[in-house]
Amino acid sequence: MTTVAGLPTARGFACGPVFVYRGDGEIPIPEYVIEPGREEEELVRLRRAKLETKRDLENLIAILRERTGRADVRVFECHLMILEDASLAEETERYIKVDRLNAEAAVRKTANGARMQFERMNDPYFRERVRDLDDIERRILKALTGFATSPHLELKTPSIIIADDLTPSETVQLPREFVLGFATNGGSTTSHVALLARALAIPAVTGLGDITSRVKPGEFVLLDGTNGAITLNPDRATIRDFSDLVERQIELTEAVTMGAPTGTLKSGGEVRIFANVHPGVPLAGIREQGARGIGLYRSEYLWLIRGMEPTEEEQFVAYRDAAKFAATLSEGGSITIRVLDIGGDKLVRGISSKEANPFLGNRSIRYLLSHRDVFRTQIRAILRASAYGKILMLYPMVSCVEELRECAVAVAEVKASLERDGIPFDHGMRVGAMIEVPSAALIADDLAKHVDFFSIGTNDLIQYTMAADRGNESVAYLYQPTNPAVLRLMRMTIDAARRNGILVGVCGESAADPIVGILWAAMGVNILSMSSTYIPLISKILARLTKDDLDEYAKVPDSMPACSTAADVFAACHTFLLGKIPNLDDILI
Repeated sequence: MTTVAGLPTARGFACGPVFVYRGDGEIPIPEYVIEPGREEEELVRLRRAKLETKRDLENLIAILRERTGRADVRVFECHLMILEDASLAEETERYIKVDRLNAEAAVRKTANGARMQFERMNDPYFRERVRDLDDIERRILKALTGFATSPHLELKTPSIIIADDLTPSETVQLPREFVLGFATNGGSTTSHVALLARALAIPAVTGLGDITSRVKPGEFVLLDGTNGAITLNPDRATIRDFSDLVERQIELTEAVTMGAPTGTLKSGGEVRIFANVHPGVPLAGIREQGARGIGLYRSEYLWLIRGMEPTEEEQFVAYRDAAKFAATLSEGGSITIRVLDIGGDKLVRGISSKEANPFLGNRSIRYLLSHRDVFRTQIRAILRASAYGKILMLYPMVSCVEELRECAVAVAEVKASLERDGIPFDHGMRVGAMIEVPSAALIADDLAKHVDFFSIGTNDLIQYTMAADRGNESVAYLYQPTNPAVLRLMRMTIDAARRNGILVGVCGESAADPIVGILWAAMGVNILSMSSTYIPLISKILARLTKDDLDEYAKVPDSMPACSTAADVFAACHTFLLGKIPNLDDILI
């Protein structure tokens, strides 16, 4: 018996025989120079192929809606955006008009260029967009060449799909009645395939390396999508225990999804639980998960998706629509819009400078303060949208008081401009600072005098505190939310917010960790903002705790003996919660 660890991609458990799926591989295409005067004919071929691709995608969206029973599912929205992207279309048509390439070769050349740009980005979301680009390229090329579509999965019995990787199109067309779950060599938890697996309730594990070479068709395996593992050649006792786990998961899932989770404590009172979102992802689903508002709206994705700066009007429309939606989540539901957080692992053509160390360079608020025209345009769009809902504006990667003073000047200038133009906006719109570098935590008392709230970005705070890139596997072990150094910086920030009478939230990934996120709430964090799929789980745990329990929990790290490690603190926190919630580990499965 062997257990192979991967990435927990879609919660759930499955056991059954293996079905090994092989994709098409690269589509062979003709490449040649077209004769002079035939350019328009080639452009017509291209446009017809794109129209056929668009119809196929719209059909897949209809299938997905039918299978999930939800009208708001828009997983293929990114595909349509890529298909209709003006810059990609212009580049492809230029290869035909100027270089006189045939349509197939022009499509592949454009896709290769865009693929290289995506792959250079360290942001996992945009690295995964390569899969979306691949999917679109294949569809257009199939329409142009008449190449046969991917072979259907001819399953006769319920099986677990094992594949090198799956495209979103292949995933949505899986015969759900016969697919118990799937596991892939590649992939990540942020891919559209992962989102589809969750929407379709298919347990999934990705990032398994070479799983396709380690299994045989028909072999019986156990798939754990909750913890990210697949077990080969399980013995009878393990199969029996796993089957019990499946039954408990079904019961707990039903209990978690009963009613609207709100973060209410057992003793009354609540920890407000908001959702992290970004443009290009449907908003309606976060209401179903119980989000009370939007705690982090990543505005930079408007730049990243387009590959260029959006206009003021484009920004205004996006912010206005998101603000209107946030108002429907709860009475006075708010949205916190983070201004452009470019740099480091987020690169945009035309505005990203070449730096030896971009993570320590001219990024985020530093970039905006050195590009005042970009900053003023965004402030203006956000202020205009504030007339339509409760908007808070958040400054990323603040490291000193001087930056906040400069931000205040820029906001005042834009407000004066809007007043002169007679354009309505929320004159009292609140502004906040992200605490994500150690210097900001150390001077949190000073920063608090210049803003209305703090939002702690634990992803970067941990990374910069530990000097460890969490995307680097060789130092990933140093990415420790419960490291005593990180805990002290968190405590400094929370205490400074309390002393100065401002709210403090956490919008980093640690907010969704059932052990760590609850610890932040116990330490005094007012708002936990996370991916909406984790909201029911965090709410269920909070519902089992009282205010007194949280007060006790906050003292656990301080009670640890000298020289305690991050693992020691985490284990102590886990033990404490087990004492309050005996079936905690069952809830966390």
